[in-house]
Amino acid sequence: MDGLFSRSHRARTTAVAGTFVLVAFAGLALSTAMPVAVQELGGLSLYALAFGGFLAASVVGTVVGGGHADRRGPGPALFAGLLCFAAGTLLAGTAGSMPPFLLGRCVQGLGGGAVTVALYVVVGRAYPAPLRPRMFSLITACWILPSMLGPPVAGAVTERLSWRWVFHAIAVLSVVAMVVLLRPLRKVGPPEAAETPVGETATGRARAAVTVAVGAGLIGYAGSAKGWQSPPLAALGLTLLALSVRTLLPPGTLRARRGLPSLVLLRGVAAAAYFTVESFIPLMLVNERGISPTAAGMSLTGAALSWAGASWLQGRPDLPVTRERVVLIGALVHFCAAALTIAGVLRALPAATAAVGLVVAGFGMGLLLPGVGVLTLDRSAPGRQGADSAALQLADNLCSVLLVGACGAAFNAAHTRAGHDAGAFALVFAVAATVAGGACLLAGRVTAVNTSDPRAEEKEHAPL
Repeated sequence: MDGLFSRSHRARTTAVAGTFVLVAFAGLALSTAMPVAVQELGGLSLYALAFGGFLAASVVGTVVGGGHADRRGPGPALFAGLLCFAAGTLLAGTAGSMPPFLLGRCVQGLGGGAVTVALYVVVGRAYPAPLRPRMFSLITACWILPSMLGPPVAGAVTERLSWRWVFHAIAVLSVVAMVVLLRPLRKVGPPEAAETPVGETATGRARAAVTVAVGAGLIGYAGSAKGWQSPPLAALGLTLLALSVRTLLPPGTLRARRGLPSLVLLRGVAAAAYFTVESFIPLMLVNERGISPTAAGMSLTGAALSWAGASWLQGRPDLPVTRERVVLIGALVHFCAAALTIAGVLRALPAATAAVGLVVAGFGMGLLLPGVGVLTLDRSAPGRQGADSAALQLADNLCSVLLVGACGAAFNAAHTRAGHDAGAFALVFAVAATVAGGACLLAGRVTAVNTSDPRAEEKEHAPL
């Protein structure tokens, strides 16, 4: 069998890897420059919306891009996504006030969501099943160099020149990617039998995606709002999510039906638990344990490296266990690591305890997330790989937004009552560990409905 860099796959593999490097570098570099940009534009109170707007808009890009990739192939969705991302970055980089800056971030998210889901479709369509685990390992490895170079380079440019130069550089790189990287990917076309399920239309899915995005945006804004506005905004956002999210997920996802629905829900639950821990560990190390920001940031680098190592391990062709078992092991490691971060709050233990917990959690996620991606593509019908990949990204974004927002509110409330941070941090990490425990239960339900039944894929997509 040909490898990832054999003659038949070399150009395509290089293009996919190059695009993911750009995505990783852009995300880390822009996040580094964001505080300075928002402060200069006088919008510090809207800081959370700069991230929440991106995530909310990416829901629309993910759903629309995934559906288009199913019907027309991933090439057009990739081109449109990169063009949209470049335009949004340029708009934000030239903004003179917060409204156009936030609009630019939303346009960025729209393009970023389309790019990510289209690349997933490329992996599902252009590579045989035995190569997909190794391709996911390579995708994870694409984050290593950007995680080490992106923040310091962006920080230096921001300090010595301006945050605008970071945005302008990312916009130029996005255009370069459109010209150079997409040529090998245009040959990946739609499946021969791409069918849209009965009752499901591109317009209907797009409308539902917009509703979900608005709901997620309202919830994100409610988390930062003060006074009486917060509860009604959160309630309205949750109502919009409840009305539309089922349309965008495989039937049975919210009930954790065995097989593909549980895979999608597992992706969201596990990602939410991990990114909650990742969000609060640096803050805890700096504020509660007195660690320098640079040293606290090393925990993020360690987590990225352990994630990449685990992803490489799960991509080996000689694994002695099934892919489902790898996912379960990853979930269990993730849960134990999340529990370890609770102990890291105690002053009787070294501050490094919490950092070690984050690094171990990264290892668990490196086993779990690629495995979920591989199993999802393997079980998706030919005309559903884009929609199912979009469902993965949607679950990831929504669960992360909801849990991080809820833990942020819980942290603020606990801090106000207790007057110190140790108990508040312990509460956040306990919630994350509980959610990670739920991921372990879901990991036991990812086995297909009936792997010997040739219609198993249809059953997994069948209505309740």
